[in-house]
Amino acid sequence: MSRTALIAVGGYTLSGTGRAPGLELLSLRRAEGAEAPEVERLASVDLPDPSFVLWSPDGRLLYAVLETDPTRVVAVRVGDQGTTAEVVGDLSLEGGGGCHLGFGTDPSTLVVAQYGSGSVATVRLDAEGIPAEQLDLDDHRELGDVEDPHPHQAVALPGAGLLAVPDLGLDRVFLYRQSADGTIDLAGEIPLGRGSGPRHLVPDHESEQLHIACERSGMVATAVRSEVPTSPSAPVVMQRAAHRWSVRSMIPASDREGADALSHIELAADESVLLVANRGPDTLSLLSLAPMRPQLVAEIEVGAHPRHFTQLDDLVLVAAQEGDRIDVLRRRGESLEVAGEPIPAPSASCLAVRP
Repeated sequence: MSRTALIAVGGYTLSGTGRAPGLELLSLRRAEGAEAPEVERLASVDLPDPSFVLWSPDGRLLYAVLETDPTRVVAVRVGDQGTTAEVVGDLSLEGGGGCHLGFGTDPSTLVVAQYGSGSVATVRLDAEGIPAEQLDLDDHRELGDVEDPHPHQAVALPGAGLLAVPDLGLDRVFLYRQSADGTIDLAGEIPLGRGSGPRHLVPDHESEQLHIACERSGMVATAVRSEVPTSPSAPVVMQRAAHRWSVRSMIPASDREGADALSHIELAADESVLLVANRGPDTLSLLSLAPMRPQLVAEIEVGAHPRHFTQLDDLVLVAAQEGDRIDVLRRRGESLEVAGEPIPAPSASCLAVRP
């Protein structure tokens, strides 16, 4: 049976700092028995530097953060077949250099990491899912000492009721709790070694473990959760278990020589392996989670500067920003192989499969 998927591609544009045409929508069709997918370009939207993209849960809207000054959050309504795309919302934020956005623990909000200004903004979505207003701004410059802050991701932690924001400049992962009004408040942090540069992380399905890609050190850190109960003397309504994570292991993501600036990290759907993109070696690594700590078991070359990747069944699609292409790989258990010719994609920085 054939299957067709719609892929959104964000990138650095001609109107910004790269070569991409803006947001692009690609159709990937996998015919029965075919090794490689067939690719068709369906639509594009001219926007400056849409460096990260995110689908709404129902797939009707595509959100993009524009890495501009000020940061802009854009909503694009995409037709059923992916051949039409219309900007239906465009909200400017306080701060600049937005590089990532994710849903808050309150799904009617988006949380935006702003690498350039060192801040995290919270955005309210209206009943149609359109960005309506900025609710909150958390400035990491108030949390630093010597280094400049550079938050690079915002991700909800399942089973913990918290948001995690890795700060590449401050060498910490900040933990936030979201209030009923949508604003976020600092609830804790996970310190990493100086010079580690946490960029992206991925939690398992209950956030028992957080796997953290450290850009500056080239290491993958694994933090393990423990529960800290509140005081028995506290009123019953206040007796909530708090969570904290401590780093249990730190291993290199690549066995190639030279510096390695890690970018994106993901778990496979069965949580048996980790995938990590390495800039410098320009590879994608596979780490087995069968041992007590992650273990590098496979590594494959991809295009220059792999900034992001996504998974589609057994395929792994890698956005090679400086290679101007999307590599098409296949994962078989604990191995990786080339599954087809690279897809041309100038300055591609992010990929997202429509739900």
